[in-house]
Amino acid sequence: MTGLHLGINCPGLGAYGGAWRRDGIDPLGTANPDFYVRIAQLAERGLFDAIFTADVPALQPTWETEPQRAGLDPVLALTAAALATEHLGVVATVSTSWHHPVNLARSIASLDRISHGRAGWNVVTSYHPLVAPYYGRDPLPPKDRRYARAREFVEVVGALWRTWTPDAIVADKATGQYARPGGVRPIDHDGDFFAVTGGGLLPPSEQGLPVVFQAGGSPEGFDLAARYADATFVAAGTLDAAHDYRARLAAASRARAPGRPAVLALPGMVVSLGATDEEAERRREEFFDGANLALLAQRLGVPVEQLDPDAPLRLPGDLFERRRQDTSEGFLRSIRFLADEGLTVRDVARYGWGHLTVAGSPKTLADTIEQWFAAGAADGFNLMFDVIDEGLPAFVDEVVPILQERGLFRRRYTGRTLRHHLGLPIPTWSFADS
Repeated sequence: MTGLHLGINCPGLGAYGGAWRRDGIDPLGTANPDFYVRIAQLAERGLFDAIFTADVPALQPTWETEPQRAGLDPVLALTAAALATEHLGVVATVSTSWHHPVNLARSIASLDRISHGRAGWNVVTSYHPLVAPYYGRDPLPPKDRRYARAREFVEVVGALWRTWTPDAIVADKATGQYARPGGVRPIDHDGDFFAVTGGGLLPPSEQGLPVVFQAGGSPEGFDLAARYADATFVAAGTLDAAHDYRARLAAASRARAPGRPAVLALPGMVVSLGATDEEAERRREEFFDGANLALLAQRLGVPVEQLDPDAPLRLPGDLFERRRQDTSEGFLRSIRFLADEGLTVRDVARYGWGHLTVAGSPKTLADTIEQWFAAGAADGFNLMFDVIDEGLPAFVDEVVPILQERGLFRRRYTGRTLRHHLGLPIPTWSFADS
């Protein structure tokens, strides 16, 4: 059994807000390119598929007590990482709600050319209310409106990326012909959200097109993934939640995009790694604080004072209807599965707020990864360490070898593009009526 995929996600200096206070951790890390270069090089040493950057481009109200999790511009940070690596994929999160497809298409295509075919775009529509005021006085648009814009956005980006066919450039110095007739086609798009006339400036990279990821577990999110995504970043805190996600994604794919290749599912995994399970659990407890409960309360849309940490988590029947506009439905579904197991509020907050959370020894981590992968619940994982600079090196040195010994994970890179790492075909296209 082979084919496990691993990514490293960088939500700040770690998955927990207190990561910056650890000895040896640079509190300004996410504001420096050296951080992203170091993490990318470590991930490449561990033969990971890609490094991901999360992004909520808004000043967080916790600025007095912790660094901002959104540091450098994702594309610029990953450009530095790409120039310092040879194989690792670089995947930037950029919202369709606050950007323009022409700018995004050029930025990601540039990253793809700079990295020689290792770039990806994680498509999100944004639900954080702090971001909307940056772009005007209007409130956050309703979810259906955000996703309608996202569908058109991705369509325009894809058309711009396909301006040049893979064989368009002849570059014959003797004749002076640079591109063959019919190999280049600008677009003329006039839609509900965007009007774009013109073409992309860059020819395809070694992987043809950047890889498209999607993060979101609502019906609208599944529709977007089924139509356009190569892979998804999944919120699933339990095996049942992961199986439920895959079943819903498969159903959406059959309905919206029959015949498209299956979309990869990569759940997030929050990791606390120790020499023993007991040490790892103690480590996780070090990071558990009121911020965990506050985040859970925010997702549920209730004051944190209403949550009794030692009582079982009870979710109201109208939770999804009431909260679907203001938070991730994928997180809510995952939290529901945790609540169905009878966990207390404290345990739900401790165990990932929606993502799978594992505290354990290298063997325990490897066992969990193998269990989910063998059960068909995941094609791999996007790892989020409690403190990235502490957890990632230990994972690379102690967990990756176990996965390799079990035949789950590669022992070397066999290609240089992100599509190759993920087992995705290189797309081809032509303009038949030219």
